[in-house]
Amino acid sequence: AINTTGQVSLSNGLNNYTGLTQVQSGILRTDANHALGNTESLQINNSAMVDLNNTIQSAGKLEALESSTLHFNGGTLTLQNGGISEGILTGSGNLNVYNGLFTIEGANSGLSATTTISNGAEVIINDAQGAGTGDISNEGTLTLDSVIGMLANSIRGTGDVDATDSTRAQISGDNSGFSGMFNIDSGSNLTVSEQNNLGTAAVNDNGLLTVNTASDWTLSNSVSGSGSLTKAGTGTLTLTQASAAFTSTTDITAGTLALGSDAASAVDMASGLVNVQNDARFTGYGSTAGDVNVMQGGTMQMTDFMVGGSLTNSGSVLLTREDGMPGNSLTVNGNYTGNNGLLAFNTKLGDDSSATDKLTVQGNTAGNTRVSVTNTGGTGAQTVNGIEVIEVNGNSAGNFALTTGTVEAGAYVYTLAKGTGNGVKNWYLTSKWQGNAIPPHDVPTPVAVDPTAPDALRPEAGSYISNIAAANTLFNHRLHDRLGEPQYTDALYNSEENVSSLWMRHVGGHERSSAGDGQLKTQSNRYVLQLGGDIAQWSSDGLDRWHLGVMGGYANEHSNTRSDRVGYSSDGRVSGYSAGLYGTWFQNDADKTGMYVDSWMLYNWFDSSVESDNRDGDSYKSKGLTASAEAGYTLKAGEFYGSQGTLNTWYVQPQAQVTWMGVKDDGHRRKDGTRIETEGDGNIQTRLGVRTYLNSHHKMDDGKQRTFQPFVEVNWIHNTESFGVKMDGTKVSRDGARNLGEVRTGVEGKLNDRLSVWGNVGVQMGDKGYSDTQGMIGVKYSW
Repeated sequence: AINTTGQVSLSNGLNNYTGLTQVQSGILRTDANHALGNTESLQINNSAMVDLNNTIQSAGKLEALESSTLHFNGGTLTLQNGGISEGILTGSGNLNVYNGLFTIEGANSGLSATTTISNGAEVIINDAQGAGTGDISNEGTLTLDSVIGMLANSIRGTGDVDATDSTRAQISGDNSGFSGMFNIDSGSNLTVSEQNNLGTAAVNDNGLLTVNTASDWTLSNSVSGSGSLTKAGTGTLTLTQASAAFTSTTDITAGTLALGSDAASAVDMASGLVNVQNDARFTGYGSTAGDVNVMQGGTMQMTDFMVGGSLTNSGSVLLTREDGMPGNSLTVNGNYTGNNGLLAFNTKLGDDSSATDKLTVQGNTAGNTRVSVTNTGGTGAQTVNGIEVIEVNGNSAGNFALTTGTVEAGAYVYTLAKGTGNGVKNWYLTSKWQGNAIPPHDVPTPVAVDPTAPDALRPEAGSYISNIAAANTLFNHRLHDRLGEPQYTDALYNSEENVSSLWMRHVGGHERSSAGDGQLKTQSNRYVLQLGGDIAQWSSDGLDRWHLGVMGGYANEHSNTRSDRVGYSSDGRVSGYSAGLYGTWFQNDADKTGMYVDSWMLYNWFDSSVESDNRDGDSYKSKGLTASAEAGYTLKAGEFYGSQGTLNTWYVQPQAQVTWMGVKDDGHRRKDGTRIETEGDGNIQTRLGVRTYLNSHHKMDDGKQRTFQPFVEVNWIHNTESFGVKMDGTKVSRDGARNLGEVRTGVEGKLNDRLSVWGNVGVQMGDKGYSDTQGMIGVKYSW
């Protein structure tokens, strides 16, 4: 026994005693290798110290009491039968536990020695710093007993690391050289953050393994047992078949947990329950043995996957593959319950045989589920039963509805509805009208597919039709629209030379039309401003007169298209300008009777747009020429005096006009991929009609230049083409506007020889509810 207040040195390397070495007080320093001989036990009492002083020593066991110190000081201590350390271990060097059980109580932050645990030996620590910061070479067993905190040591070897008695330890060292086994007892938890924390060791998980990582890596270690796994951190952890053999709960609290990296590495996960929490993702290939619970804010996105138990969806379940191709499948062997969660599908929208993602539920469905469908290049088509996206083999009590109420492809509008007949439990995307408008649903109400129902068309088709029609017709006009009554406006030409003039007209109109066999109803309002003036006038024989002029204008139109079959409407807008020339010939310039011929040509350019509720808008341009040739013959039918002495001269004027319309849009694609090609440019519109009017002059206007002329005009109008649109090749055309009847009435007046005004209103009527009402005022000043 050593009992001193100072220091005692052992320097005889030939010592071979086998008894007890006890340091009761003071310091024992070894100054030679094997100075402790073959002592059966090295005992260090309270406040005593042993300094190995860079020597190699061996003892049967170590018994270091509380407040004692073992200072390795570069030395080596080999324990043949373990022991216990309740004091302080410090310094660098080596601690070798050859056999037996060695228990280290408390933390040893000053210890940097390497700890070697031989096969058959066990080291127990109850503090994460029990082995200090040195490496651990483990061929035996390292037991973490109620350890709380970070175990930073680097471990190598083929032994075991056991987490027992409610251990909560984070393994943070580089353990690339460890190929043994991590054993996690029930109630204990080991946490790792990097791939090398586990080395290549297997994990026998009967408690909880937590992977908290901000990086992406694959857990290829074998992980088995009756325990659980928690995925935390923002990174992606990929499991392999070997690492997914544990059978209890999987909690994904953050980041992504992936099963395999591709179809060839699909994983059959043994976990009995997977919880996908808020902002977490569950992805991959293969299957789960048990249930999956996607919580609010969580996302599940699997490829050709099977849920072995039931699926509860309070978050998002995405069948959409990352490559965007349809055809993915998700099978639920148990029941499916929707808690206002989202199901997302990729579908190439077309007929019943279209490629699509699909959910199959072998059990029952319940609850409410929102559904989103992304069209992957489908051009739309007529369906019969529809495109099957959800198959239910049990009790089909769950409700499913599109988040937007409808989804569009080409000219067709698809809705989600239950099937009929053999498909009565299943859900289909159908282009058939379901009998009423279909608004977006938060709480869906199931409807059934009617294979005999008509198809539902997109309201956008009506907007495109209205836009192209407006672009071709806004600036179209007739001689009297531009000049009023030439007999008034050209009066100065008979008395003055080098007469100049300027005219202007304002037009407002409202049109009602339909398209798609009456399914789409469109109303539009327009405004037109045109102005121009003569730049030359001449006569070829002293009786006739020729006029040549220039003109330009601005116009806009806003339309709204609605459908009783879908739950949204569409707005079309057109605004633009025109510029061109006109020319007119009068056979008899004196009183404007006889024949006249009028022609004009305009270049038109427009900015157009189509917008609809909660859908991407579309902006595009239109441009092209329009031209007209008009002829008429004015007959003086008679004269009579009114009761107040008014002289009335009655005229009849048959008219004919041909207008060519060449404004067109460039074919383009909407943001949703739909190919748009409008039709109707090249339309030739013919008009046959008669205008009858009275030229009235009251006695009170004798000596004055004021005269007024009321008129009535009737016309028959024919269009060789119908305005329409092709949406992904499906054509929708305007109804009832090929043949129109028109009535106009108004008054034209001369206020003096220089100023004349005119105004009129007119109505055009066609088939299938087509109508157009227009009002116009004009003014011309000559000097």
